[in-house]
Amino acid sequence: MAASRAGPDVVKKMADLLRAGATMLPERCPLCGLPLFRLRSGEVVCPVHGRVYIVRDESEVSKITVQGVLEELEKLVASRISENIEAARRGEPRARELAEWLDVLERTERILSMVRSELAAAKEAGAAGKAAGGGGKKPGPRRREG
Repeated sequence: MAASRAGPDVVKKMADLLRAGATMLPERCPLCGLPLFRLRSGEVVCPVHGRVYIVRDESEVSKITVQGVLEELEKLVASRISENIEAARRGEPRARELAEWLDVLERTERILSMVRSELAAAKEAGAAGKAAGGGGKKPGPRRREG
C-alpha cells in the first residue's frame, strides 16, 4: 500500500501522530511503504504496523531481535507472576514457583538493560560519526517482529 492509496483511517492516524508532536521521517515502512514517524519518546513507528527500528548493520538487527524476544519474555513472565499471586490469594501455596518466576524476570531485565545500553551506544556512535562527516551506509527501517 503506497501512501497515496492510504485509507481514511490511516490518514487520520498519520494526522494524529503529527498533532501529537511526532516527526515524519524520510524513511518508509518496509512492509507498506508509508512514511515512518519519530515520536517524542524517540520511538519510530509506522501508522499501520506500529514500532519499527532503523538499523545501520546486521549486528543491530541481531540486537533488536534479541530485544524483541526479551520484551515478549518479560510479558510472559509478568503474566505468570500475576497468576501465581492470584493463586496465593486463593490460599494455594505458590511461594517457590513465584520466586522462580521472579528470578527469571530479574535475569530478563538485566539482559534487556544490557542490550538496550548497547543499542543506545551504537546509536550515539552512529550520530557522532555522521556529525564528524562519516556518512556510511544509509540506515534502513526494520519492522520489529513480535
